[in-house]
Amino acid sequence: MPRRTPTSLLLALLILLSACSRSPGPGPGNSAPGADHGAGAAALVVAAPEDLALPALDGVDVLRTPEPAAALTRGEADAAVMRGDPPPTLTALPLRTVERIIMQGWLDEPMALTRAEAEALLAELGPPGEPGRGALAAGRLADLRPGWRAVPVDGVAPTPQSVRSGEYPLADRLVLAFRPEDADRVAPLGAALRDALGAGGTGGGLGAQEWASLSVVGDMMLARGVARAMRENGTLYPVEKVREHLAAADLAFANLESPIGVKGRPLPGKQIWFRAEPEAVEVLRAAGLDGVTVANNHILDYDEENFLETLDLLAEAGIPWTGGGRDLAEARRPLVLEARGVRIAFLGYSEFADLFFDWDYPRSFAATEDRPGVPAIREDWLAEDIRAAREVADVVAVALHWGVEFVNSPTEEQRRLARYIVDQGADLVLGSHPHAIQGFEIYNGGFIAYSLGNFIMDRQDTDLARESMILDFLIGPDGVKQVEVHPVWIEAEQPSIMQGEEAARLRQKMQEISGW
Repeated sequence: MPRRTPTSLLLALLILLSACSRSPGPGPGNSAPGADHGAGAAALVVAAPEDLALPALDGVDVLRTPEPAAALTRGEADAAVMRGDPPPTLTALPLRTVERIIMQGWLDEPMALTRAEAEALLAELGPPGEPGRGALAAGRLADLRPGWRAVPVDGVAPTPQSVRSGEYPLADRLVLAFRPEDADRVAPLGAALRDALGAGGTGGGLGAQEWASLSVVGDMMLARGVARAMRENGTLYPVEKVREHLAAADLAFANLESPIGVKGRPLPGKQIWFRAEPEAVEVLRAAGLDGVTVANNHILDYDEENFLETLDLLAEAGIPWTGGGRDLAEARRPLVLEARGVRIAFLGYSEFADLFFDWDYPRSFAATEDRPGVPAIREDWLAEDIRAAREVADVVAVALHWGVEFVNSPTEEQRRLARYIVDQGADLVLGSHPHAIQGFEIYNGGFIAYSLGNFIMDRQDTDLARESMILDFLIGPDGVKQVEVHPVWIEAEQPSIMQGEEAARLRQKMQEISGW
């Protein structure tokens, strides 16, 4: 392995070069009004703002000045540490970006602030503790976790991307500016300052890290009344009011509640059968879905032949799935989606996989070693599959089809199982089936949504079936950073994001059923 040249040696060489190239007189390296360095001519002079604390470096003198770039341009310094971008005649090396963010409880009514409002509020707030209703805190991106939401400032939400780009207003971007012809002399100083500042480069101390956005919705049932609405209003009618939001996310995921195709026969004795027309797959594509779970109690309504047809149609449309397959091994296999370098593994299971509906034809939905279907919810499988998924992904999401229909609360057994899943290493638990929204829980660092409710559905006879949501996550390579909920209302087989007082009322209900 080649030996690395110590930073101190590089600086010594740099200083020697600087001393040889500089002319005598009241220029860089000599005492000057406002400087806090000695009179040694060999010192490398760095102009810096008067209010900026810089680490002490051997052989480097700091010239304190309100205008570091101007001091550099006048020849009073060899380099300048400054905030923002230097004049175009100078070159800059990024040193550090320090962002300031305001955090609010994630389930509270979303705030949005101007820069002036945010500056005033930051002066009053302390660091984040445990999130709760009405809680506010000041922090940095590294402080974000489920339970907190970062407040946008001037319409820009803080992320590593928006901080590095300069779009987010409340970020001090420090650079080392210098004359282009001095690049070889000053570059070692830039490396030494970055090391000494200890901020991991730019991006709020997160280095080159990026966060991916993930949107998740509940049951998408594209048969029966929804199919009729599509025939009357156009194939993409069900997602016309939400497709822009979903497509804006890096990744989007849903529960496919209905099989798709024309093959198969109704499973005897089941009573309720769904089967969407083949063109329904275009709705999934238009919604920008990057993956679906098929682990539910309708995906085999038209038996094995239609189930396999559904998988083929999804494959042809480029929409991968989890929670089902041609055998048990495929059904338990994680779906790994990647965006911005972040990998998310999805797993899917159904509480109803082992049920059958006719003694003369006892076909359940359960996959076996040699039979297509979906995986049942078994704790040993969950533990094994989550452990395997963690080896190939940064974040693990488990989709469960479970619970009691048309109620807003999970059972105690669901709560126990959800916590068990988080304890096994899952980051997200995403519930479906009740046809009603249920509460949220933050447990041991994991986020649990007990039921996302319907998303596309033809039930209009009860508000429970029409209340819905979109969950938006920000996810980094080291886990889930933020969750944001958008209340949704389903009207005439068409979901739309609620606004104003209507959204506030549904959000308040979410708070109540979550104990927030």
